[in-house]
Amino acid sequence: MSKIDYLEQLNEELVIAVGCTEPEAVAYAAALARKQAGKGAIESLEVTASVNIYKNAMGVNIPGTQEMGVAMAAALGAIAGNADLALEVLRHVGEDDVVKAKALCDEGHVSLDIYKGDQPLYIDVRLSTGDHSGRAVIEHKHDLIMLLEKDGQITFTNDTELSTDLKDSISVDDISSIYDFATTVDLSKLHKIRQAIELNSAVAREGLQQGYGLGVSPALKGASDLSELGLELYCAVLTSAATDVRMAGVPMPVMANSGSGNQGLTVTIPVLAAAEWLKSGEEEHLRAQTLAQLIAIHVKGSFGRLSPLCGAVAAGVGASCGIVYLLG
Repeated sequence: MSKIDYLEQLNEELVIAVGCTEPEAVAYAAALARKQAGKGAIESLEVTASVNIYKNAMGVNIPGTQEMGVAMAAALGAIAGNADLALEVLRHVGEDDVVKAKALCDEGHVSLDIYKGDQPLYIDVRLSTGDHSGRAVIEHKHDLIMLLEKDGQITFTNDTELSTDLKDSISVDDISSIYDFATTVDLSKLHKIRQAIELNSAVAREGLQQGYGLGVSPALKGASDLSELGLELYCAVLTSAATDVRMAGVPMPVMANSGSGNQGLTVTIPVLAAAEWLKSGEEEHLRAQTLAQLIAIHVKGSFGRLSPLCGAVAAGVGASCGIVYLLG
């Protein structure tokens, strides 16, 4: 793969998202369906999604709220989502919107069904206002729109051939070429890497200062000062602080990797922590992050974007490679 190809892969697979990606994707589809239907009171909101979407979306907080679940995510997307923001669709949701979304769900206007096809990532949302209807289908990637309809008429269809877009497997040659790219690429071209460091670092710092969710980070840290922790524990504390924030639904943007915000954090933060601990220079850090992100993308490609196998496996392999690079 050429340097241009690797840069394109970074630009495609590193995407900004707010909150857990699966509820955001559901909300995005609902906002798109709403945009097709136009204004008017919502009479029905029907969501059909793959099992993996339900698996990842049912037990995490929706950004900016204390609510959970696919139905609530769809309702919020339809009521207050900004479809132009893609996976940041719920960025501007307020308390009044939450009340309206709850009412929509409680009054029985939202229905859920399971997609029976082969695509592991599939979301189909149909919305009716009585006068008009809208439909949006997202497939394969969390932000890949495949179909839009208004009043039963197709307004957009995506002819993209569905494939993993990632390597089916990873070989020694793949690792070698990734390493060559990461260690020689012009640093001025690594905008997405710099942005990943900036965004994901901010989320980790927020988690350290405030404490969110399950509180994994403070439990690991205990009463110790950060400076007293060893490298391994420092990486764990900083990374878990970031994931605590994300799973609590705090509306802070993160740089996702291969469609997963937690994977993005779990690749980025350990390498960041190691760079801080080892007092690495900026160039060393950027190249380590590039290596880590690309390795994670390729490992993820071996078992798919949504899988029973946790993305921490791919992220951990990538982060480990980045840390080994920093260690010389």
